[in-house]
Amino acid sequence: MESDKVTYPGSFRIKISSTGDIFAVPAEKSILHVLIENGYRVKSDCSNGRCGTCKTRYLEGQPDHKDTALSPDQRDDYLTICVSRSKSAEIVLDLPPPQKAGAYVSEGPVAVVEAPICVACLTCVRACTYDAARIDSDLIGVGGILGAAVIDSVKCTGCGLCAAACPTGAIGMTEFADADIFSRIEGFSPTGVDPQIIVFNCSNSALAVTGFKDDDAACGSINLKAINLPCTGRVDNLFVMKAFESGADGVVVAGCEPGKCYYFAGNLNAEKRVRRARDWLKDAGLDADRVQMVYLADDDVGSFTKAVHEMANGIRAFGANPLRRNIINE
Repeated sequence: MESDKVTYPGSFRIKISSTGDIFAVPAEKSILHVLIENGYRVKSDCSNGRCGTCKTRYLEGQPDHKDTALSPDQRDDYLTICVSRSKSAEIVLDLPPPQKAGAYVSEGPVAVVEAPICVACLTCVRACTYDAARIDSDLIGVGGILGAAVIDSVKCTGCGLCAAACPTGAIGMTEFADADIFSRIEGFSPTGVDPQIIVFNCSNSALAVTGFKDDDAACGSINLKAINLPCTGRVDNLFVMKAFESGADGVVVAGCEPGKCYYFAGNLNAEKRVRRARDWLKDAGLDADRVQMVYLADDDVGSFTKAVHEMANGIRAFGANPLRRNIINE
């Protein structure tokens, strides 16, 4: 949906103190994007204002801070150029001269496309909330068709929404790749009779998940394995099915609260996939409640713990994953 797309309100100018260069920053681009286009290399790890990697000192002007990373004291001297804007017509940045040589390489995970298996279906374009995906008509896609997707590494935040949505598997990630996640799932070793639960959680919910303590004797013990992802939008249904194939009795997808996803719609996409996985379980004759979507505040250990114990009690009622019984008996 268009309302999910990132917009950068208002245009203004940036001036580089070391060179005197002045560049216009239009409403549809970030300061970071404009700097990179003009040869300036600034470390960055995302484009959602969380990490603070791209913080840059400003010397004059009035920033319009849009990040969640900088403290009030830091904002007196710095702004995050991935999302912040300027309330003044011009803002002066304390940066060294540009480095024209070499291509821009993102510091963090980004999506990449394998053109020969891309069908140019536009799924990634619709899924990306940062307008990083587009179709390049000069590329050759599957079967020799004209047109394949490309990802703008400057705009890409590494959330993984496009990779999970891609119907042909043409989109991968430089980090959190399918093979890496499958490897972590396969590393899960279910044993004994305790409920075995795999959790796919977004980075914003990590504190709530890692704070879980299975210390309530009345609820019984639980074997819990958490797999941290940049966003629950990265959760592919194949990951969920692989978890059950590896012997998990249940799967929890833990993401941001509705309306508070740092990637705008990642949690909503995850919820749709969870509903689809629940339907698949029903078709296979298994209880749909083996898969649950849980919305959490940053450090809401209590809600996460409650959800896990409720799932564990349900698993005890309808029995262990039949595949797990086979794995243990092998």
